[in-house]
Amino acid sequence: MKTKTILAIAAMAACMLTIADGASAQSLRAKFSFEGIADCTNPAISGFPIHGEGTGVLSTDRSAKLDLNSNIEGPVQINAKLGAKASEAPGGSASLRVAGRHTLRAVRNYPNNSIIIDLTVVGSSCSMKVANVLKPGKREYTFYTGSGGFAYCSRPQITKTECSSF
Repeated sequence: MKTKTILAIAAMAACMLTIADGASAQSLRAKFSFEGIADCTNPAISGFPIHGEGTGVLSTDRSAKLDLNSNIEGPVQINAKLGAKASEAPGGSASLRVAGRHTLRAVRNYPNNSIIIDLTVVGSSCSMKVANVLKPGKREYTFYTGSGGFAYCSRPQITKTECSSF
């Protein structure tokens, strides 16, 4: 099973790390990683370990570049603009928003669900929360597999997140 979902959202949120703090650097850089477990009905797989890591850069022109790598689909690069309308991404769309004075929100939309990552930075401290939310009337989570199809799963369990600025 391939789960581009969590990767894309985690990376987008991580790259925006300190923008909510109003930092005046020419660019902001962040590193992130996450681990989790997924159970899916199609393909039928239980306890599939998910691991991803990457870096992100947010420039003063509000453009962001995310480099991701996972055990699911290998290297991926995403380019986005903070506050812009959702942009097309494989199997859905992605967007970045400011969610509070110290919090940025990245949203990765799929046909049945959204992955929402809130990244909160206060000083040099960083925390990341990941939420998987079903759309109204849907019962299974869909995740783009990287091979052009979708995996159908129960709610993925995120077991560990880390983030830091560099």
